[in-house]
Amino acid sequence: MDIVDIDHVAIRVTDIDRALWFYHDLLGLAVRDRERYEAGEVPYVAVVAGGRHIHLVPTDEEVDPSGEHICLLVRSADVDSRQELTDLLADLREEGVEVEDGEPYKRYGAYGRAWAAYVRDPDGRRVELKLH
Repeated sequence: MDIVDIDHVAIRVTDIDRALWFYHDLLGLAVRDRERYEAGEVPYVAVVAGGRHIHLVPTDEEVDPSGEHICLLVRSADVDSRQELTDLLADLREEGVEVEDGEPYKRYGAYGRAWAAYVRDPDGRRVELKLH
């Protein structure tokens, strides 16, 4: 057996609507399984990033995401330089999203070194937006 890729990850969220606002409305990830969630068939709503799913699992428990983060690759005709990433971060700040100080910054990842920035989702989880 060879592990060749990631199919999905699941993260706990305290408010599914706020999580969907961040991941779908602001970042543009497509939503899957909302109807199945509302029908009680699955315990999550999925958002899709490049074919991989992030399962947003609602919880009534306190979420402590301090030791975790998600890295999302950003690729478009408009976001291909530090300035354009800086402009994207300004737009997110206007929407009330926390952007960590000193961002963007060049970081290493699976596809080499590129401009990236950490923002926080509604539960305080670090989400790295990395150009690719």
